[in-house]
Order: sequence, then structure tokens, then C-alpha cells
Amino acid sequence: MRGRWRSPAGLTILFFAALLSFGMVTLRLPIAARTPLSWVDALFLAASAVCVTGLTPVDPGRVLSPFGQILLLVLIQVGGIGYMSVAAFAAIILRRRLSAQQRMALGIFYGDLVDVRQLLRHVIIFSLLAESLGTIALFLALQRHDLPWSLCLWFALFHSVSAFCNAGLDVFGWFGAERGWGSSLRPFAHDPFLLLPLTCLIIAGGLGFLVVAEVTERFRQRRFRWSVHLRVVLLTNAILWLGGTIFLWLFERGNPETLGRQPMAVQWLSAFFHSVTARTAGFSSVPIGAMTAASLWLLCLLMFIGASPGGTGGGIKTTTAALLAAAAWSGALGYEQVVLLRRSVPSAQLAKAMALTLFAAHTVGIATLLLCLTERHILHDATASHAFLSLLFEAVSAFGTVGLSTGITPSLTTWGKLILVATMFVGRVGLLTVLVVLTGRPPRTAHYAHEEVLVG
Repeated sequence: MRGRWRSPAGLTILFFAALLSFGMVTLRLPIAARTPLSWVDALFLAASAVCVTGLTPVDPGRVLSPFGQILLLVLIQVGGIGYMSVAAFAAIILRRRLSAQQRMALGIFYGDLVDVRQLLRHVIIFSLLAESLGTIALFLALQRHDLPWSLCLWFALFHSVSAFCNAGLDVFGWFGAERGWGSSLRPFAHDPFLLLPLTCLIIAGGLGFLVVAEVTERFRQRRFRWSVHLRVVLLTNAILWLGGTIFLWLFERGNPETLGRQPMAVQWLSAFFHSVTARTAGFSSVPIGAMTAASLWLLCLLMFIGASPGGTGGGIKTTTAALLAAAAWSGALGYEQVVLLRRSVPSAQLAKAMALTLFAAHTVGIATLLLCLTERHILHDATASHAFLSLLFEAVSAFGTVGLSTGITPSLTTWGKLILVATMFVGRVGLLTVLVVLTGRPPRTAHYAHEEVLVG
């Protein structure tokens, strides 16, 4: 049993558990909160930050003190890029050799497609560059809303990091309450100068550092033959962004509580923004709970797919969805191999994609079932629209580390919050990582006799 926890997968889980525990304890300190947090709410908020989810039972901007908000920012940053990345990069700076465990643990997050040292340089440099540019853009946008420059700078920095790490947490809080602002980004629904930089940050964090590393190296070497991985990531993301935007607009254009009363330009801006943020981030510029059932179901699908491998978001990943779609299409056409962009996909990768998707679906299903047992007051509330769909939405949002909610998070019971904490944790560290630790069996190659099974 001890050997399991000393493995790269075990060390990954132990790190996130330790970071989560540290966040819970420090958020409980009197200096961290204006209003004392319960242990469960402190655990939930810490898990949401470390797992870069965004679900929260309290308003961080109103409840947390300046110290607590800074602590939340640190948890988001470290949770977003991963402790092993920080530790390994420090080893590189100190010119120490990376251990085999460090390399293997980093492989859990980023795969083995590029050199670890090279990738880590891209991770840190790109993160700092994107967050710095995002801070400048958001600072200039917030200046247009007649805010003190010090608050503009803090809001710009916090939300730049939160968007790039795909956390979706905001700290407008008490200042927004004084001005009668709504929650999240609703006061800025008409402001493209703020929503578009946030969208770009979310996209940059969600595409994955593998994509950034490849693009950088190709331009440096002046070789522009892109890998299948990069093309699959970009194509799948483009389809999801475009499709999500169109369908969200179609579903909500007649809804007066969301897009119905907005100008056409704002409708398309909001539809595009939520198509992007639903994949991993969790910011919202319209009340999610007022959306139609069709939109909520579409958002569940987008959240379940999530970001790309090596990115700061969760979900089953875009490449997994693309592999499953390619397998279905290849099977329908009668191909003996799975063909994706005129390349055959190894059966081992397809098996991994199928296993990941099935485990993810079971995780969401079990979480939803448990929420149905613990949150009966929501199911029995006559005023709650789409009650069951709201619980499913919450479970998918937690697993995909997204953070969107129909508004039921603060009303969850203690057991309901703990269920979502566990779901967020599994969604962040990865199902395969958890399974390796629980079973004690690392991936292995086995060859057995062939036998056909009838399908269909």
C-alpha cells in the first residue's frame, strides 16, 4: 500500500490533498475572512480554488478579507499549473537533474509528447505572459467603470489569473454590492472590452501547454508541419465554440431573463462567452438558473468535454471526444481502423479514451444519484425549475472543474457539499490517476487470444 502512494500518481493525489487541507485551515483563520467560515464551507472553497472549479457556497468577495483573497489567488495559481510543474521548474533553475518520479508525475498532466524541461519553460513563461497581458487589458477595461485604480489593479490581477487557470472565481463582492451589481460578470454583460480579454484568457489556459509548446517550437524552427494532436485540439475546440455559440443563441434568444431583451450584438457576445466559459471556466454574464432546459443540457455536454490535455481545465478532454467521434464515424463507414485526420489511431489510445469517458460518466452519475438522496429539499421545492437537471448540472460542473451553477450551491446540505468536493477532487487529479492508486496496478501490456463478440 505504501508503494502506491510513493508512485507518481500517489504523489499527485497527496499533493492536491495537502494543498486542499492547507487552504481549508488557512481560510478558517480569523484574518482570512470578514465573516467566519464553517469547516465545510472552508473546505469547499479551498477545493474549488485548488481544483480550479469556481463553485462556491459563499461570495468570496464579500466573505473573504484582503488576506483571504490573496490566499485564494495563490491556491488558484498553484492548483492551475500544478505543484509538480513549479517544483520541477525550480529544479531546472537550480540546475538539478529532474528525478524519474518528477518526470512521470508531470507526464500525468502533460503526456510524453515533448521534452519535460522544454515544456516546463513554456508553462511558466506562457502563464506569466498571458496573465500579465490579461491584467493590463482588464485594468484598462475596468477603468471605464469608474473604479479606484487600486481596485482596478487588484480586480484585473485576480480575474486574469482566475480566467487563465479556468477557475471562474470572482471577488467583486462587497464593492459590487454597494453599487447594486449582480453576481459574477452580469454587470459587464454589455462590455466587450472586459468579456473578450477574459474569453481569450480562458481559451489560452484551456488549449493546453502542449499546443503552446509546439506552436512556439515550430515558429522558432520555421517548420510549419503541425502534429495531429495540435490539429485535433484546434479543430475540436473550433467546432465546440462555434456550435455552442449558435445553439445557445437559438435556445436563449426568446428568453427575456437571459438574452431576449438584449441587443443583437450583446446576444451573440453572451452566447459566445458562455460557449467558451462553459468548457472550463465558470464565469457567467447572465443568470444560469434562468436558462432553458435545452441550454442547461447543452452546457452539461460542453462541461463534460472540458478543456484540452495539458491545459488548466478539466473534463474528459477535447481529444478524447474527438477520438470517440472518429471511432463512431470509422465504424459506420466500415473501416477496420479508427481514422482521424487521415491517420490511424492506436487501439490502446482508443481504449483509454473509452475507459476515461465511461468512468467519467459513472462518476457524474453516482454524484448525481447521491445528490438526489441528500438534496431532497431541492427536488421537492415547488418553485425550483428543472430541479433534477440542476443537480445533474452541479455534478457535471464539479467533475469538469467548471464552476457554473444554477444557483443551488449555497443551499446544499453538508453532505451535498462534501459530495461535490470529492467530485471536484477526482475531476482535477484525473480518474486514471485515482484508479492507478486504488488498484495498485500501473498500465500494463497484455496479449490474449482473439475472439469476436457480436455488436448491434
